[in-house]
Amino acid sequence: MLLRNIKNVDGGLEGEVYFKIFNKYISFSADEVDMNYVEKCANYLNALPDDVIDGLSEASIRYCNAFLDMIGEEAQVFENARDVFKSIYPSSLNISAPEQGDKPVIDMELNCTWEEEHGMQWIVRDDKVLYVGAYNGEDPWGDYTEKDEWNYA
Repeated sequence: MLLRNIKNVDGGLEGEVYFKIFNKYISFSADEVDMNYVEKCANYLNALPDDVIDGLSEASIRYCNAFLDMIGEEAQVFENARDVFKSIYPSSLNISAPEQGDKPVIDMELNCTWEEEHGMQWIVRDDKVLYVGAYNGEDPWGDYTEKDEWNYA
């Protein structure tokens, strides 16, 4: 069961979605979407291809070490890129109204050991890692063809 504890809240949906990479349920919130789209995003989250998962882990390491460098701390070394996931704790999946048909997008808020104040954000669309960096509420439907310096994707 990918979704559980679903309820209507202020015209939207809230509940929990299973996240296979971390083997746990995390919260989700969905505004202006129906249950079919929520299920589509939940399925997409749990079917991310290996190259996308690797891209998320590598970008998270870049973000981690850039942040540590900025605060004068030593860079972290990971034996395997996916080991960075041991320092990341997913918080929520944000599901907003689709802007490209009913194409699913991953817009996640995560906590991490190196940046406890702002956490981090992942955006994945079309099997491409578009944004990894501090949680700034980046638009999941934004144009990421040009990467800002704070985007480690």
